[in-house]
Amino acid sequence: MVPRSILTRTFHVLHCGGIGTAFTIDVDGRQYLATAEHVVKGLASGSSISVHRNGSWQAVAIGEVWHSTTGADVSLLSLKEPLSPSEPIGLGTSASYYLSQQIYFLGFPFGLHMEAAQINNGFPVPFVKTGIISSFSPKSGGSQLIYCDGYNNPGFSGGPIVVNTPQNQVLVIGVVSGYRYNEDPVMLNGADTGLTYRANTGLVIGWGIDELVVQARAAKSGALIS
Repeated sequence: MVPRSILTRTFHVLHCGGIGTAFTIDVDGRQYLATAEHVVKGLASGSSISVHRNGSWQAVAIGEVWHSTTGADVSLLSLKEPLSPSEPIGLGTSASYYLSQQIYFLGFPFGLHMEAAQINNGFPVPFVKTGIISSFSPKSGGSQLIYCDGYNNPGFSGGPIVVNTPQNQVLVIGVVSGYRYNEDPVMLNGADTGLTYRANTGLVIGWGIDELVVQARAAKSGALIS
């Protein structure tokens, strides 16, 4: 189950003509925006990012922009003002999940969303998809690479990956990066045309949020929350 506190933290964002997803995390009393690095590539500190609200794109001012230094597809943006309610959510580390565990991932595939301005302060509500953790890499100082069995679509990049623990905790454990695809041949009457198409393999690629939490604690530059 994905609670309201996760839905209201997930946002449809636009940067340099490309759309994606981002979500807020609260660390040490300050709020930050987390997303995939490729969603905000080239975004400068002290600028703004566009967030969809009340049917249009609105600029949200940001402070510092931080990208992973270990090659992970994750970024952290410090906010000038809180973007979502400060309802508590858990932030999971690489020790918070296990193989075959069910996950949920949230985002705005192809820009689609559910309009629910009256219950989400003018922001659209994201799609929710599910899968299981299929594999993950050993963590060695950076963010853990997470592979999930699930059907991803363009637009989910930057969205949160969520788990429910056996102790009934809801934790955000990662950021959606993309999905693995194969270049399959296009056949015509059994003959190879020389053309190919990208086939979705059903493997969702994500990165753990460990680095983002560490950076937020070190920076202490996000929007103050009550």
